[in-house]
Amino acid sequence: MKDEFPPCRRIFPPRQATAQLAGSREINKGGLERRVLRSVAAAPEAVDFPCVQQVALLRRHLRHHQPETVALLTSLPPEELNAAQWLKDNRAAWGIESGLHQRLDVSHLDDLCRVRQPRSMRVVGLFRRFSNSLCAHWRSLQNKPHHKTTTNFFSAMNAEHHRYAIRAIHARKPSFKTAS
Repeated sequence: MKDEFPPCRRIFPPRQATAQLAGSREINKGGLERRVLRSVAAAPEAVDFPCVQQVALLRRHLRHHQPETVALLTSLPPEELNAAQWLKDNRAAWGIESGLHQRLDVSHLDDLCRVRQPRSMRVVGLFRRFSNSLCAHWRSLQNKPHHKTTTNFFSAMNAEHHRYAIRAIHARKPSFKTAS
């Protein structure tokens, strides 16, 4: 009966991070999240994916949820991207999702868009991203930019029957200065 279970690993001291192994603990969605990334060098032929230099498994465990394991690929060799940096970069990549895509989903109602033709989708997407760029510029001109949202930008441009938006479109040197 004793032989059925493998011996337990000592939990203290914790394992040291190496170039191929890295871990982190952080607060995510109000709960503790543990992330462990284990990488290994790989050849494109072995993985059947072009330009691959490394593969990794990333295990995420958020309290009260089942652990999730995802596979990652990169064209950077282990000398240029170790496990700790890869783990950090993977977390930073979510800034795009919570930044631009969140603005598109919420302010532009991107998920509710009924446009289905590929060319039309490209044009609508182009104008929405252009609008986000204008919003970012407008925010940088405000007194407290971190308090301003895309919705505030839309309200400012729509004020006084779209006066500020029309002025910005027709001016040789557009300005986003508004009364607010």
